[in-house]
Parts: sequence; structure tokens; C-alpha cells
Amino acid sequence: MFIDDHSQRLPGRRLTLSRSFAGTGLLLLVIALGFCSCQRREIPSPRIGAADTVETKETSHQPADPSEAPDSSDAANRAVRVEVVAVEEASAFSETETPKGRAFLIVETRWENVHPRQMVPKSKLEGKADRTMGVGAFARGGGGDEELVEVDVAYKVPKWLDHVYLLADGVAYPLHERSEEIPGGVAPAAALEISGQGEVVAASLLFLVPQAAENLALRLFDYSYGHVTVPVRGKERKAFGKGKLPRGALGEAATGELELATVSVDFAQEYRGQAAPAERRWAIAGLLGKSLSSGGGVGNIVEIDPRGYLWLATDGGFIHYAEPREVLRFTPEIYQHQEVAFLLPAGAERLALGARVGNQVVSLSLTDRAPRGMPDPTARHLDGGIMEIQLFGSRRDGELVILDLCVRPLAGARGLEIQPAAQFLLQAGASEARLDARATAALLHSPPEPFVVPPDTPVRFELAYRTRNTPDALRVRGFESEGRIEL
Repeated sequence: MFIDDHSQRLPGRRLTLSRSFAGTGLLLLVIALGFCSCQRREIPSPRIGAADTVETKETSHQPADPSEAPDSSDAANRAVRVEVVAVEEASAFSETETPKGRAFLIVETRWENVHPRQMVPKSKLEGKADRTMGVGAFARGGGGDEELVEVDVAYKVPKWLDHVYLLADGVAYPLHERSEEIPGGVAPAAALEISGQGEVVAASLLFLVPQAAENLALRLFDYSYGHVTVPVRGKERKAFGKGKLPRGALGEAATGELELATVSVDFAQEYRGQAAPAERRWAIAGLLGKSLSSGGGVGNIVEIDPRGYLWLATDGGFIHYAEPREVLRFTPEIYQHQEVAFLLPAGAERLALGARVGNQVVSLSLTDRAPRGMPDPTARHLDGGIMEIQLFGSRRDGELVILDLCVRPLAGARGLEIQPAAQFLLQAGASEARLDARATAALLHSPPEPFVVPPDTPVRFELAYRTRNTPDALRVRGFESEGRIEL
């Protein structure tokens, strides 16, 4: 059993940007766009990336020819020049089936370190290999003269995925998870490091974007030296957009840190090579999100772990958490597209997306009709000011007794982590039975995984017990009290 209180017990960790030297005595000085310092939590909260406060001016560049991708187009900030060399479109990539209306784009790029060399005291380099490439030492005048040497400054992007996006008609699309599999490709979680001035690194980047997109541009988010936007196709300003939500959203909501919208939902029997079990199907939701979080005067990336923080609500108050469970990232300044999939009962058609950002919970429409509400309970148990357990009924299926239950949280902004095997015990005659884990998992309305009840969000579920005895009651072991619900 666990009650989480993010406002007090689990403060958010920040990602920081640094312009300081990598360390005393180092010859190559690393300019870091950002690094992640996170701690593991029982129920992880969204992580927010703080940014550097250096004032920069974005480089302007003429848009590309609207009719075709440019042979070569580049732009730069004070530290790096980014060039788009070629763009290739493919209807399918390897064994990955291209979703309807989408296209894979391979963007071939070149990255050149243009950061000016820096002067450092020679004493800082004592014991280090000579990497000045013949550059002479310079003397500082006055008493206590100390020789200075000119050294390179490395340009480093700690993680491609956090900083490089393809803009398409006002929406940012992240680097595809299989980008490292293409020739010259890079892993989304890998770092880019260009050691010295004039050094060039080539990288091929894989993106999945709308096939009908007319205006494309590559975007580097760099709050230390200035963002870089490289035109790819069409008009750069239209690729970037106006920072507003495109038309046609199904649902919209906002918290203090994030604007979120649902824009599509598709159903399939297979998703990323994983077939849906019997009586279930995949619901694939398209989301747009834009970070509103700020720190130090500039925007931050907001991350949401779908495990316990994104769910689909269906008729009757049942919820289903997202699968697979990659962390979703939402950039500042421009809406970013994300796709997330859910396993639902095959007959579920009325859907709403629920999201928890910090201690705030929002609900967004995903279908024309909203999910139907819960029935009235036949019995209930109040566990102090923490939760109410509701019983809607019970039925027998062979040797199984199946209970239809709901947890209604009462703890304000705190969520609840439920352990049904320990908290819900079936009393049948003189015996007491624990739930049958395998039989419960096979139910269409098994508890969500993880069994986390978001703040202010009642969650309905079913539990299966294997017993031949006639059930009498459900013993509830709450956070503050124990109770008995007659069946």
C-alpha cells in the first residue's frame, strides 16, 4: 500500500544546462546542452528539464525551394553549424510497416564545431598530452605572469532525442526509435560530441511524419548558444508554425506545465509487432503537447511516464494504462507529436484520455461520445479520508467468484497504489481466499497495471477468487481501517 504526495514527498528533479568547464585541468572544455540527474521513485513523477539562461539570437536562414528538398542547406549558432545534405523518403523502413498517412524520412546531416578556441592557463594542462596542435603559448602581462595556451572547446549534445526534432507544418516530431538502424544512423539516446573547432560529424536521422506535410525543417534546441532551424522542404516559417494548436483537435486540456491535445485514435489487432490477445484490440492515440514549464526565463522539456500517468477511460469507469511505456517528451515553443497505445476490450468504443501531470489530472475527449459513467454501488466501505471501496456485484464462473469493485480516492491531490492480493480478501464460510492472479489477469476488466489510482479519479475493476464455497463477504484492509462488505 502506498500513498503518494508529490507536492511534499516527491519533489520534481531538474535537468540543468551548464556552460562551465568540464573540469579543472581538462584540455577539451565541454559545452553541455543539458544532463539528466534523476532519482528512482516508487511512482515516478514527470521530470522537467531546466535550461540555461544565456540570451541568444536565433540564426535566420532563407527558406528552401517549396518544390523539392534542397541539395544542401545549413544554419548555425555560435557553437555549431548544422547542414542538411539530403532527404530520402521511404514507404516502409525495414520490417516496420508505415502507418497510414505517414512517411519515414531519412535526413542526412553534417555537424561542424564552430566554437572559438579558448585561452586557458598552461598550469591547468600540466601532465596532460599536448593537443595544442602547435599553437604557441601566450603570456599574460604584469606580475605573476602565467602562460596561456589556446585550446579547442568540444560541442556536446548529451542526448539526440531531447534536442533534435523535425518540424512539419507547425508540429515537432521526435527522432524515431529505430534511427540507429539506418546507414550512418544514431541512437536517439546517444550523445553527439564534436571535439575541436572545424571538426565535422555526419549523422543520418530517421523521422516518421505526416505524408502530406508540405513544410519541413530540422530543429536543434540549444538554450546555451541559440536554437538552429535548418530548412528541409517548403517554407521554414510554416514548418515552425505559430506555436498554436492546429485545427481539428478532439480534446484539449492544460496544466501549469503542459498543454495537451488529442488529435486521432486508430484501432488495430497488432501494434509494433505485438498481437492483441483474444477479445482485445489496440487503440493508438495521437497526442500533441507543448511544455509551458519555465525556469531561468526559458522553456523546459516536460517528460511524462505513461506507466501510471496516461490512461484511457472506457464505459463504466474502467481505465487502461498505456503500453508500451516509453517516456513521452514535450518541447517548449512548439507542439510535439507523440503516439501512445493501449490494450482495450474489443467492444470499447467510447473513450477519453486521462493524464496526470504532477498532482493535476485532466481528461480529454478521444471519441465523439464520452464514456458512460459507473452504476450505483450495492455496498461500500469508507477507509477514513483515504478512499472508499464500492461493490457493484458478484458472479460465479465455475470455481471462480468474480467481484465487481471500485476504488474512489479521497486523498485530494495524492494518488493511491493498491495491492489487491493483500487488501481484498474473500471470506467464504470458515475460509478466506486470496485473489487468483492468473484468473484475474485474464478478465477483460482486470485491475490496471500498475494498479495506481490517480487523484480524483475513481477506478473500477474486477477480481477473481477460486473457491467452491459460497462467498459471504469481502474483507477490506485499508490504509486507515479494516472493514467488511457483505456480498
